[in-house]
Amino acid sequence: MKNDLDVCIYSPSEKIWGGGQIYIENLCRYMNEQDFATVIATSEPDTFSCPTIAMDSVASKAKRLSSSLSLAKTLKRFNIKVIVLNDLSSLWLAPIFRLQGFKVISLLHLYLQKKNAAGLGHSDAEYNLLRFSSRFCDKVFSVNKENIQAFPVEVEFVGNFISPWFFDDSKVAKKYDLGIISRLSSEKNFPLFIDLIQRINAQSTEPIKALILGRGEEKENILSTIEQAGLQDNIDLEDWVDRKDLPAIYDSIKCFAITSHHEGFATTLLEAHARGVPAITTKSAGFCAEFIEGFGDATGVSFIPEDVKSVSFQQQVLFLIERSNDYHDKCINKAQLFDEDKVLGKITQQIEQLLSRKTRQAK
Repeated sequence: MKNDLDVCIYSPSEKIWGGGQIYIENLCRYMNEQDFATVIATSEPDTFSCPTIAMDSVASKAKRLSSSLSLAKTLKRFNIKVIVLNDLSSLWLAPIFRLQGFKVISLLHLYLQKKNAAGLGHSDAEYNLLRFSSRFCDKVFSVNKENIQAFPVEVEFVGNFISPWFFDDSKVAKKYDLGIISRLSSEKNFPLFIDLIQRINAQSTEPIKALILGRGEEKENILSTIEQAGLQDNIDLEDWVDRKDLPAIYDSIKCFAITSHHEGFATTLLEAHARGVPAITTKSAGFCAEFIEGFGDATGVSFIPEDVKSVSFQQQVLFLIERSNDYHDKCINKAQLFDEDKVLGKITQQIEQLLSRKTRQAK
């Protein structure tokens, strides 16, 4: 590792690999390609294929707080000037790093909300602390639009991105009518997806075939729900695959689905569109609903959980499945609006402004 670095991306997540981790790994790679020496501070350095600084476990808030000053000392030894705090789970550390002399950028994936009836969100104390901490950031970027109204400081919507290698305009034979590619966690609301498959099967003249691909703590519960619904022949539950193999998985699906209680701007939705696959998504899934319905040509349907019981909505889903090829080019064109240069380039330009020209020329 170089002794003289520019930027550190702070990642507190552990035993999770999802869109947020993919995002910062590619951001780290992109900034290094732009000649900004960048590393990710993580307790799981082996999970990233980019430069890292290893740190102790920070799974709890107490560990994040207790280790922040020692991490600051380490970063200073490498002459790092800018720290990027990844998501809400690290935003509250902004005052500490700012007072230690760092320029601070917050990169938000999920949106700030008070705890709701489903138990999602933050307590009043956490909510107010995060809003207060945002005042210590030099810049706040958000992957979704909801955060624009949630904070007392300016928040810039930057969106998610898709890498060039993921695109393909070829059309292949499909194996599945609907598919989810996701971490198997409760927030993804798989029972809703399974309920939808059961209901639209009753409306379809042909059996609906679905795929759930992922890994996580909800696997056994998902299997049990599939069995209880009698859908073992209709829903395949497959384990995670290498990222290089994902395009072929998307190519096997007619329509992508997001049934999550909440999202930011799902990486998987952009990936599906890059392969020409339209989507359905819950309205609570962050920017996903606006992306498919209100951002250029419609490339899918958004819904609330109660809609699953509606015959009209079930028919909409069946129509989307049957006419999925008609959306192929529209999906690809829409995904191209969020390429790396437009999204990661915007973040990199802000970092370049924070790093003084004198600092850059001295290296």
